Amino acid sequence: MKKSLLVFLGISNLLLASEFDYGSGTFTMKGGFLGLTQDIDTDVTTYSVVTRHANLFSDAFYGYDITWYDSKRLNQAAANYNNKASELNNFLGNSNIGALSIPSMDYRLQGLDANVQLGYDLLHQDKDNYLGVGALVGISLPWIDGGKSDSSANLDTSILGAFPDTKTEIKTYKLGATVNFKKALVSDKLSLYGTLSYAYQTGNIENDHLNSDYSVDGTFQEYNLGLYFTPFTEEYKLGFLTLGPRVFATAGYKFSKWEVDKMSINMSGKEVSSDILSPLATQFSMESSIGYFGLGYSF
Repeated sequence: MKKSLLVFLGISNLLLASEFDYGSGTFTMKGGFLGLTQDIDTDVTTYSVVTRHANLFSDAFYGYDITWYDSKRLNQAAANYNNKASELNNFLGNSNIGALSIPSMDYRLQGLDANVQLGYDLLHQDKDNYLGVGALVGISLPWIDGGKSDSSANLDTSILGAFPDTKTEIKTYKLGATVNFKKALVSDKLSLYGTLSYAYQTGNIENDHLNSDYSVDGTFQEYNLGLYFTPFTEEYKLGFLTLGPRVFATAGYKFSKWEVDKMSINMSGKEVSSDILSPLATQFSMESSIGYFGLGYSF
């Protein structure tokens, strides 16, 4: 019954009100990868369908955002990995460093992130002035494609090994709290809005070729702040029904971060067991900093 209600609300809202956002920014991975001695940064593009705040009954509200992420390909220097390979060989007591040396690798992140908020307005003056708190439920489904970079195409594979292309899939679920607010700055033409979310995030990370499959727990946090502009806010009375159609634009900044303690993922291209990876585990995090603009309508 609850699932059916959410589906109905989502479809109804998409017809009566929706916002479509385009974003661009930076995606960063820190730690947790075999051989990663530096943060990995790459440009990322996002496409979102959003409803920030819609009242249901009196002061109860719901909101949602569905975002597609797509990054540029990122090259990670072989030297960083081979330094870690040397450390791993020393740990194993193996002097044959070449057996674990690897070429430069390229990565590309893609995936889907979706969140639903349900809550209650502690303060509610109108649709341009409110402060609400609620619960957040979400899912994240990113994946990372990895393979040898073009600069490694002619390396001796008898020493380096086959190094096939790999895909690492991440599936996590979020449950936490959110604060949602909006404040009119210039009448009902220009408003400041924001959302702050903090959640427990759990799931698993799996590689399709290598011996890497982990259950992970961590924390998720997101901060979203922006400006909402609408050129007109006329109301029309049709019998007992009053309509206030709006066409609006938004511009904002969103920071998101997922953090896990003691995580090691084998993205090297060679099969290495989880037991060997464990001593190399470090704190792993994925974060994005996105500037965006959007266009929307509501009836």
